[in-house]
Amino acid sequence: MNERPSRPPAPWRQAAALSGLALCVLSLLVWALFQGRPVPVPDAPVLHVPCLSYAPFRRPGHTPADPGLRLEPAQIEADLRRLRALTGCVRTYGVGHGLDAVPAIARALGMRVLLGAWIDGDAPSNAAQLERALALGRDYPDVIDLLIIGNEVLLRGEQAPAALAALLARARRESAVPIAYADVWAFWLRHAEALRAHVDVVAIHVLPYWEDTPVALERAVEHVAGISAEVSAVFAPTPVFIAETGWPAAGRQRGPALPGRVEQTRFVRAVLAAQARSPLASRTAAWPAINLIEGFDQPWKRRQEGAMGGYWGVFDAAGQPRVSLRGPVLADPQWWRTPLGIVAGAIAGWIWARRGGSPTTSADGRTLRCRRPARLAMSLAGALVVPLLLLQGQMLVEWSDHPFDWAFGIVISLAAGLCALAAARRLGQILDGQRSAGSRPGLIAALLAPKAPGTRALAFAQVALLGSVVLIALGLLFDARYRPLVWPMLAAPAALLPALTVLGDRLEPGAWIERALAVACAVAAVALVWLEDFTNMQALRLALVWLCLAAAVGWPHAPASARDRGRAGG
Repeated sequence: MNERPSRPPAPWRQAAALSGLALCVLSLLVWALFQGRPVPVPDAPVLHVPCLSYAPFRRPGHTPADPGLRLEPAQIEADLRRLRALTGCVRTYGVGHGLDAVPAIARALGMRVLLGAWIDGDAPSNAAQLERALALGRDYPDVIDLLIIGNEVLLRGEQAPAALAALLARARRESAVPIAYADVWAFWLRHAEALRAHVDVVAIHVLPYWEDTPVALERAVEHVAGISAEVSAVFAPTPVFIAETGWPAAGRQRGPALPGRVEQTRFVRAVLAAQARSPLASRTAAWPAINLIEGFDQPWKRRQEGAMGGYWGVFDAAGQPRVSLRGPVLADPQWWRTPLGIVAGAIAGWIWARRGGSPTTSADGRTLRCRRPARLAMSLAGALVVPLLLLQGQMLVEWSDHPFDWAFGIVISLAAGLCALAAARRLGQILDGQRSAGSRPGLIAALLAPKAPGTRALAFAQVALLGSVVLIALGLLFDARYRPLVWPMLAAPAALLPALTVLGDRLEPGAWIERALAVACAVAAVALVWLEDFTNMQALRLALVWLCLAAAVGWPHAPASARDRGRAGG
């Protein structure tokens, strides 16, 4: 007669482990349902936007860094027709790549243009941009309300203030329309004396999300108005134009500033409401007081600014509207994928448990395949892993714009997935009585063991996962501005490894590699919260995941007590 090789853990341990997993699945489900509920947002008082930044580089492979790219007028016209549904004005940033066709197309569509000339460190290119912009200003004075000579040139450090001032002075002498220069507000204040005499308009960028001290959405419009008033007081009587303000629809949280579809819509509507009550910047009738960034998502910006840079558009890269000015908003129109993943994962885990259990024979001769707690554990594990894998894939798509991004993201996903699956298998075996809960070997001991493929897989996956976390942490601690807070696939082993710990299955005392990495993860979690502060809920969530991994791996081994053994046998 066959017997199970060991007894299952004590009932209280089984209940605690299963309850923890169930709570994780329930939390994920509640979060998904919350993402799918219509969020009421106060309607905008008007159904149009004063002006929108327009860059046409929204299609795959399009980037302004490609000197050979020339856009057809038909594409520009199609873009402007989409934007005309929300605005009668566009701001451009250069006249290359075929963008010098914008004024003629705008005239035909009845739109206004704030025309930009791109200025950088290339003198011949700067001269060509300036000449073409001045010529368009002379040819289309009925369409072009403002020539914006240069965009964030001082921020990028590509021109000295005196050299930029000389370009602006020449443009002002020769232009048929008013001249402006656009930069972050702090650079205008820093170089006020060098620039003020050479522009007709002070064009400032006020982006609450990107401030060195990020501003919460609730204070964002107040911040824009306050900065505008501060700059206006310095440059009066020269009018001030808010040439860029907006909010990203995706990316990582910075301090209290959380990106998202709802947050972007809330900001746009709040700006329009504030502008309707009292102008946010000084202005004349010739141009609007405010311009929103931007018309379309710009995928190419993700390489420079992370996911946040690619998702500022009121239209997405496919040309579909994202920001509405009336009605409730969904945080994630694809929210249903998470509940579907939970159901699919739970079914897959249940099937895995039933098919993967080792057949055994009970005392009365009945064939047993898998105990109910083991089936439940495997089902809960599947309900965690599958939806988190989907969320990780979504994060990879949003953040990856370089082969290295994809490679590193896939490595992290594989390490976390392998660790989660190996932990789930061991969890099921322990609950089924096929394996004893006790000391499991670290990587070195597992590699030296003669026949331990399952144990080796978990040991290798744990080290790979913890090593990946340490690399992520180093990136965030030393250069966090454009880096993601990677959490979805890390959350699966962060739930399953503690379940093993609760069952009494812990790493052997000699697993020094794992424990050293666990200490590094714990230190990194504390440092992350300290750097990001307690207002950043995404950072807090990631720190909690790191701490769970560190605690599960680094928890000291303690043999089961006599009482636990008695319960296990009962």
